[in-house]
Amino acid sequence: MNFLPHLAGRILGTPLLVERARLETILSVVGPRIGMETVLPLPDTPPVIRTDSPLITPDGIAVIPIHGTLAKRVGAVEAVSGLIGYAAIEELLLDAATDPEVKAILLDIDSPGGEVGGVFDLAAMIGEVRQSKPVWALADDAFSAAYMIASAAERIYVSQTAGVGAIGVVAVHVDESQRDVQEGRRYTTITAGAHKGDFSCHEPLSDEAKGRLQTEVDRLYSMFVAAVASNRGMNEAAVRATEAALFFGDNAVAAGLADRLGTIRDALAALTVSLAPPKSTTQQPITTITQKEFRMDEQIPTAEASAALPASEVAAQYTTAATATPVAPAVAAAEAHLQYQQNAQAIVDLCALADVPHLAGEFIASGKTEEQVRKALMARRENGPEIHSHIMPGDGTDARAETNLNNNPVVVACRKKAVEMMGGK
Repeated sequence: MNFLPHLAGRILGTPLLVERARLETILSVVGPRIGMETVLPLPDTPPVIRTDSPLITPDGIAVIPIHGTLAKRVGAVEAVSGLIGYAAIEELLLDAATDPEVKAILLDIDSPGGEVGGVFDLAAMIGEVRQSKPVWALADDAFSAAYMIASAAERIYVSQTAGVGAIGVVAVHVDESQRDVQEGRRYTTITAGAHKGDFSCHEPLSDEAKGRLQTEVDRLYSMFVAAVASNRGMNEAAVRATEAALFFGDNAVAAGLADRLGTIRDALAALTVSLAPPKSTTQQPITTITQKEFRMDEQIPTAEASAALPASEVAAQYTTAATATPVAPAVAAAEAHLQYQQNAQAIVDLCALADVPHLAGEFIASGKTEEQVRKALMARRENGPEIHSHIMPGDGTDARAETNLNNNPVVVACRKKAVEMMGGK
């Protein structure tokens, strides 16, 4: 069976998303052979259909190979033409997306692009799969339609010598009318509809037909640009500014068309690390005390020597993990800062009630916790009277006790110092 006429019908007179050099190669093989009786026919025996399937790594990453020229449907042509169908890729993607053993997907792409039909649907499907599982892409050359597929992934790796881009549309019309005359062939076409024979290879392409083909090319180009811009978070003007050029290695990263330089091993290693669950943190409880209920007359052991932490590291002691659910970094940082602030406030109050407000700043700066300060103050006054507050209005026995802590200039200064040490918040 000779598949060449079938292939010619798929690439001539229709817009394609394929890298131009590869298109020229295809045309150099297919073009001269169309209709030539001297061409040796391909064998009639059914070819072996390529049965690529995802490789699943021990870490649960499915690697989907996308190698060759892309087409909507290929069937038996696939094995003998180097084509790969969008439908076959979708099937592999669906298998990986629904496999409970698969945690993430890596698209291994080595393709010059191909047909328009099917690529937009495949890119949309990748976007849907990303809602449930991470999808990354490795570009060992991903041009035109192949780059459209890669752009739908969350992250694109490109090797040092590989390229991406060719964000453009091309259509080719071959005029064989002169050849027909030379070989004594004359074609008569009977049509219904004024434009039915617009793109016949046996007639020159009219200006009107060329204009309509250009309009369709421009429409598809706008769709292509919009899709890439949306997928990559780029401005459409920036995508158009690439002018369908090819970008290799670090130039691809600099142009915003790829995220990292690396091989498939690098991509798999990074994707594996990204799947690791975040480390949980533990919460150290904070006791809020008031002036009325604060007492240190309990049996407390002598304060043990402990290494003081730098003030910048104290906040780490007060991270929250009340549940096993990981907390978002921003939320965790905010809660840790709040707990640090509460701890500093408690230290100021403890020192004020122990008649040593001048020590509060030193305790805070050295990274002491509320409990450590409580023990230190108890050890300091173990031979003195109890440290507690019984402010009796009108008693008059202790003028200092009658002074509101909020009005105590030393306490106020300590609190101000604590706020400054916490970044002014």
